[in-house]
Amino acid sequence: MKAWKPALLGAALLGTAMAAVAEPVGEVMHTIKYRCNGSKMVVVEYPKPEQDSSAAIRLNWNNHHYRLTPAKVAQGERYVSQQLIWSLRDEQARLTTRGGRVLAQDCREMQLPASGS
Repeated sequence: MKAWKPALLGAALLGTAMAAVAEPVGEVMHTIKYRCNGSKMVVVEYPKPEQDSSAAIRLNWNNHHYRLTPAKVAQGERYVSQQLIWSLRDEQARLTTRGGRVLAQDCREMQLPASGS
């Protein structure tokens, strides 16, 4: 029986270490899918509200992932990277390049059906 204790302890520690890798601290995000004009889709991972408001978002556009940081704006929200600008105002969003070219506009949050029990 004593031989099992170290093996069980090792397995428990390994499981704890693997769980820590899968859930990094400070990476709590919630995902919102947007449908834009022309059937374009943008998927954005936002930090949870209880996190720092200066935290970056992760944006998926055309199977590419971008990290955008918050920027000051008079109304709404704006996130920027070296290539892209993601702007939200009045329940609509828009994706543009830093040069001003519109990639996706009139983006609205997709409403997912309520899950039944």
